[in-house]
Amino acid sequence: MPYDTGAMDVEALGKYVKGFARTTARVFNTNLNKQPMGLLAAFPVDNLSSQKIEHFGQTGAPGMIDQPLDGAGDTSKWKMIYSSKDLTNSWDKQSFKILDSAATAQAANRMPVDGARMVQDYLVACRVYKLIRELKAKRATDNHHAAGVIGGGAASVWGSAGAGNAEKDIAAAITKIVSTTGLDLESGQYEFGLLYPSSVLDEFAALNLINLVVTRLKDYLKTAWNITPYPFTPYSDGNGNEYIDVNGVNASDVLGTSALVFVKGEQTMIGGNYGPSDIMLNETSREHATGYISTFKQCMDYLCVPQDGQSNGKTKLVYEVTGVSA
Repeated sequence: MPYDTGAMDVEALGKYVKGFARTTARVFNTNLNKQPMGLLAAFPVDNLSSQKIEHFGQTGAPGMIDQPLDGAGDTSKWKMIYSSKDLTNSWDKQSFKILDSAATAQAANRMPVDGARMVQDYLVACRVYKLIRELKAKRATDNHHAAGVIGGGAASVWGSAGAGNAEKDIAAAITKIVSTTGLDLESGQYEFGLLYPSSVLDEFAALNLINLVVTRLKDYLKTAWNITPYPFTPYSDGNGNEYIDVNGVNASDVLGTSALVFVKGEQTMIGGNYGPSDIMLNETSREHATGYISTFKQCMDYLCVPQDGQSNGKTKLVYEVTGVSA
């Protein structure tokens, strides 16, 4: 930008804001779609050609064992399973405004940077919200237990506030997933994720004596089970309100007091992002006598891969431990 000091006129400010918005959109595309970080990397998002996520799978009965060579075999029973999710109402939007009063080089630089950061944080929060919402809704009906009750114990929360045993709860969850799906853990091709409320972060960060070794639980879980922990903090606005929408209708704490253990990757859940060329995903316009407003949009959601033979059914690769936090 040529204006290192002093004031910018309205036209120069407009050109600057529009150029920044275009650059920001490319950064968002890289950060959110091509190189996602943290929990979002557990379920990569594909670009969609239509406003719908679709998955074609199959289910069926086994074949025949210990049969003679001659003779006709019975045909195995199988069928195709089609699951989908319409993204017509899955648009997430946020805007920020640069007022004419920000017509100095310092303010014109600072305000778009802060606005872009705010927008990216919100778009990420929307993706995390949708990811958790789908995992909780589609876990197999029997895949859950209350924290602490495994082995006949009493329910108890994780972390220093309670006498819970996260290691035992997590091991039970993985055991249930493996025993009902037949995953071969020795193959090394499966990675687990653990999503939990950040309020019990101390359960995983504190040093403990585990199997006669002093270590952190998060390090032990990675070694023993190839599991990555993801602490979750609900999105909050600048005033500390925990809502995912500006109207205060939908609370952002979609996880609640539960923890989710899941197998990472597309065998559990797929994500889709719809970005058509004929719809502007970012645009900057002049607000009469006020300033410039930039709006960013994304259209994306997640769809669990069913394992119960039902269209849009449930998966055995997700397990919920309830009541891990107060």
